[in-house]
Parts: sequence; C-alpha cells; structure tokens
Amino acid sequence: MRLVIGTIILAFILGCQAKEPQKVVAQVGSYVITQDEFEEAYKNSAYGREHNPFYRSAFLKNMINQKLILLDAENRGLDRDPRFLKMVESFYQQSLLTLALQERTKEGGSLDSWVDDLKKNTSVEINQESLK
Repeated sequence: MRLVIGTIILAFILGCQAKEPQKVVAQVGSYVITQDEFEEAYKNSAYGREHNPFYRSAFLKNMINQKLILLDAENRGLDRDPRFLKMVESFYQQSLLTLALQERTKEGGSLDSWVDDLKKNTSVEINQESLK
C-alpha cells in the first residue's frame, strides 16, 4: 500500500514541475509513464543493478499493472475513502518529520534543545483528563 501511495505522491510532485516534454514510455488510461520516471524507478529497484532488456520489460509491466490498479481504485472512489486519506495524512507527517530531523541533524546541535526551543515559541496545551 505504501508503494501505491508513494507512486501517487511521486506522480503528483513530478506532474507539478514545469519541464520540457519528455519521451513517453507507456500510457495507461490517464497515467503517463515518462522515460525519466521509468529510469529513476528502475534504477532504484532491485532490477536496476543490471541493464537487462528482460528485466526492464518486466519492470515496465509491473509499473503498468500499478497504474491499472490505481485507475481501478480511483474509479471505485477509493481515493476519497477516509481510510486512504488518513494513510496519506500519516505518510505526509512521517515524511515531513523525517526530512526535518535529517536537516536538523546536518545542522548539528542537540535535538532536545531544538525541541525545547520549539516549545518556547509554540503554545502546547494538554488535556490531563484524557490521560486518566
């Protein structure tokens, strides 16, 4: 499921970037798989260790199958399902936390003191009744 969400987010991000027209490797309904998208995904896959036409073809078939499943899910309204939206929200938060922590780690300093500084500048209220 995370692969599907990741694919959706990646497609959205790539779709929002203004670029010159790219070579289309495959089109599945409204989805387009560009050469760059295919090469990047292939390179980051287990198949990507070798430049093998058989592996490349199998990988493309897998990408096409994913797009077919995405189209079916959208047609059935699953992209508006509260469970899906909750997963997207959770993925967004976890990804943003990971990126923020990576950036802060690069900057150095104590993570505890960073969080303490954040607390000083942000109102935090706790409902003690909910802890009982």
